[in-house]
Amino acid sequence: MAGTTRTRKTAAAKAADAGDAPVAETEQPTEETPAAAETSPKAPDVAPLEPPAVHEAPAAPAEPGYVSPTEVIPDDLAEIILDDETKEPPADIDAVFAPVTPYGSSLRCTVRLIERTYVGPHRNPIERLLQPKGAHVSESIAARIRERLVAQAETAARNEQ
Repeated sequence: MAGTTRTRKTAAAKAADAGDAPVAETEQPTEETPAAAETSPKAPDVAPLEPPAVHEAPAAPAEPGYVSPTEVIPDDLAEIILDDETKEPPADIDAVFAPVTPYGSSLRCTVRLIERTYVGPHRNPIERLLQPKGAHVSESIAARIRERLVAQAETAARNEQ
């Protein structure tokens, strides 16, 4: 048997339900009120002397003005290094590479260099790109290509005699 329990409402509860609650009971200071006041932004006492600095957005990076260097093909595979425009060995070996900056160690290839080599059992001729025109290369790669060009020029001079 379930019993029902009755509760009596007190006078304060009845007054709260009716909306007639005394002011002293409903407006009690809470601890959240001072904390909320502290977190609100305060106006500065004095206005700044200068307007805030507005920085312009940085310019978009420019496209690279150089062609990345290709891997140097080993010496034992290459036969002849040629200028792609003339299909002849470069006439001025010292002008093939020019410094990018006066004091830098990077050099820029001034001509498109290709290699003519012969591969396969029947020695089929093929041409491969060695350095594109405008490629930035290190001094060591440029020195290696210059050595090959000098040796090629000396061999050609001996064969002509």
